[in-house]
Amino acid sequence: MAIRVEERMQVEAPRAAVWAYFSDPLRVAPCLPGASVTEVVDARTYRGQVQVQIGPVAARYQGTMTVEEADEAAGLLAMRVLASQVGVLGRVDGRISCRLDPDSDEQGPTAVTVLAELNVTGRIMQLAGGLIATAAKQVFEQFAACAREALSNPN
Repeated sequence: MAIRVEERMQVEAPRAAVWAYFSDPLRVAPCLPGASVTEVVDARTYRGQVQVQIGPVAARYQGTMTVEEADEAAGLLAMRVLASQVGVLGRVDGRISCRLDPDSDEQGPTAVTVLAELNVTGRIMQLAGGLIATAAKQVFEQFAACAREALSNPN
């Protein structure tokens, strides 16, 4: 099942700080509920895991996130995510992008659009397929609130 979630947010921080935050998976992962980076493979490749709960169904995925595009001048960051469900046949394959509004003032605030396009297969789709899009939207809303907080209070 293909899932598309788009979240737009306004961050009370200068563009450079927002770029630094979103281009660092070690800072971003704690804002994604259930996600963690487990290994830095190189400057563009990270291994990690995510635990998801959709209604009564829980699943854990392990995989790789690779930065495919990082253009600071254009304010575009794009990542490829490939993960397998632990203990059961299931996969997530997708792309997550972050775009900083080019018209945002260098002093802030900065407008950000995060877009996730994920293809989810496996047992979780059989058990909770109808709830996945709603759950993904809620996760991204929580992520946006956490990212705004992290950037508004950098200490």
